[in-house]
Amino acid sequence: MNIKSASLAVMLSCPYIDAFAQELDNQPDTLPEVVITSVKAKETATGPIHKYKASQARTATKSETPINETAQSVSVVSSEQIRDQSVQTLADTLKFVAGVDAGQRGRRGLDDFSIRGFVQSDYVLRDGMRMFYDTAWVQSEPFGFERVEVMKGPASVLYGQTGPGGFVNVVSKRPTDKPLATVGLTLGNYDQQQWTADFSDALNKDGTLRYRLVALTSESDDKVDFVDRSRTYIAPSLTWDISDRTSITLLTSYQKSRYVPVRGLPAEGTVLSNPNGNIPLSRFVGVPGLDKYETEISLFGYEFSHMFNDTFTFRQNVRYSTFNVDGAFTDTTNGLTANKLNYQRRLNVRNLSAQMWTMDNQLAAHFNTFGVKHDMLIGADILHYNMGRTFTNRSLTALNLFQPNYGATVVGAPAVVANSTGSDMARQYGVYLQDLIKFGDGWNVQLGLRHDETDLLQTRINNSRTKSDPSKTTGKAGLLYAFENGWSPYISYSESFLPLTGNTADGSPFKPETGEQHEAGIKYESPDHQFGTTFAVYDLRRQNATTPDPNNANFNIQTGEQRHKGFEFETTGQLTDRLNVVATYTYIDAEITKSTTNTLGKRPILVAKNMANVWARYDLSGWVQGLGIGAGARYIGNQAGNGENTFNVPSYTLFDAGLYYNTASWRFALNARNLANKQYIAGCASMTQCYQGDPRTVMLTANYSFK
Repeated sequence: MNIKSASLAVMLSCPYIDAFAQELDNQPDTLPEVVITSVKAKETATGPIHKYKASQARTATKSETPINETAQSVSVVSSEQIRDQSVQTLADTLKFVAGVDAGQRGRRGLDDFSIRGFVQSDYVLRDGMRMFYDTAWVQSEPFGFERVEVMKGPASVLYGQTGPGGFVNVVSKRPTDKPLATVGLTLGNYDQQQWTADFSDALNKDGTLRYRLVALTSESDDKVDFVDRSRTYIAPSLTWDISDRTSITLLTSYQKSRYVPVRGLPAEGTVLSNPNGNIPLSRFVGVPGLDKYETEISLFGYEFSHMFNDTFTFRQNVRYSTFNVDGAFTDTTNGLTANKLNYQRRLNVRNLSAQMWTMDNQLAAHFNTFGVKHDMLIGADILHYNMGRTFTNRSLTALNLFQPNYGATVVGAPAVVANSTGSDMARQYGVYLQDLIKFGDGWNVQLGLRHDETDLLQTRINNSRTKSDPSKTTGKAGLLYAFENGWSPYISYSESFLPLTGNTADGSPFKPETGEQHEAGIKYESPDHQFGTTFAVYDLRRQNATTPDPNNANFNIQTGEQRHKGFEFETTGQLTDRLNVVATYTYIDAEITKSTTNTLGKRPILVAKNMANVWARYDLSGWVQGLGIGAGARYIGNQAGNGENTFNVPSYTLFDAGLYYNTASWRFALNARNLANKQYIAGCASMTQCYQGDPRTVMLTANYSFK
């Protein structure tokens, strides 16, 4: 039956049959052409990025402001790049980000990284809220990341107390709009095994209630003797779109890790000569069976959003988190003995238990006044943190690093470290205001102001009690012009603050440590949003740093200052239909400009003057359907080996590679890092402690998708 006959049959009961039939006879026998166009899903600041280049980053402004309209340097590592590089730690994720040096303390089991030359490992955010307050004893699991955002430079206006270098914000995987069901297995050298699962789907017919379940279990050995690690991670989440204006997402996770830390080796025998020869980089300096850590992290929170109208939107983010650390590591007491053979040691036992809850309330307003567009944000956040801590030391006999006899180690009785055992408490209350202003054809002004009140209390079993309640007001300002051709030059100023506990010899409490940065740069984004570049120069200062009191050896004074000046270049995205690339260059001129010690005028440790990285992925589907390759190189320049700059850590270059094959349901990947198996030291903290770099690792991954 054609369309004309079907229409007549339906109209038999109509009193105007003849009239309709006459009109129908005059119609063509075929339907008019209907053109269907697909609409590409809009990128969001929390969703997956199925490309290398992100266009948005909520970290910079707590809004959906495009990166190319943000007057400060921010980088995003997408879920696709994380997958292609088969990263195993947060440090792995950051190794191709301009301005970041990750993993410079080796494999001690922590998320070690610096941003613009400042160690920022304590400042990891998850979904825009602080993970832990003053310690980084645990690692984040990258399989739970949807993306990783890096904010460079001071950022206290929106987030309160942070260090001057910036911070890393990890965005959790959350329920997807489309069904997802994938399981995976990774096998590698050093007996690596990793099983993964990632499921997401709707729980009702209209798709307003959706879940996601992410899970992982992994274990591996290490090049260093007696070192191994294992981890279990599970992260259920639930999104309920209550209406087209209201939604809530529950985000939870549990992680349990066990690892033996790699604590480093002395400089003499690694980066400096030793009359006895070179120390093998596989040498373990600890006590087999005693050196190990067990950590547990639990997170439970939600993100709530309600749009009152086209002008006002309210958001509330809340999280309660706990972490527990139980373990021990061997550290040196005084380095090598006079014969340069024996390493003097002690065993440090740590038991930590912490709880923290955070809340961030935001009221966003979007309005126009006299042709000027405002995206205003008013916020108030709270952080409560409590930690109980027990520190114990045990003496150890020295270890011959050239002919070790671990069975001959004599372990002394536990001795409680009274000035480190007790409890820590922190309370932070902040209010902030931000206005993102647009006017003219491309002008963007960013203004922000914040005030914080902080309560800090440390109690120790030696009856010491240190209390401080510093307050601080910080600000930021930026100006950017977005040309229609994709180029956006900008300038900005930003501040940070970090409360300190303790006091000077006269009893005056320490003032907050502060940071301030002047930055200028230019950004580019291609019209299709697939490719972008950022050039940035900056002058960054850390002030009110503590330095020893020259008149009283038992106290510090706040006259210390560091100045870091630098240049960064970063380009990310799709150069052609088949080629994706990440390329960066970093230059940091770092100097201690004020100090009462002999470090004055010196370069800080763990800061390379030059760093460069490149990674490229090429699609070979034109030759073999589903085939792709990846290759990369990482260069880290010379670093100061100690605070006095009496020796340097040599530069090193590492090469990575990947091979990929995709079918409708399967994805196979073969990844290798440090392809040439270069033996190197990643960084030194002093003459007595230099950290082994990562050996060559090879991993074969197979993923199967059910949907």
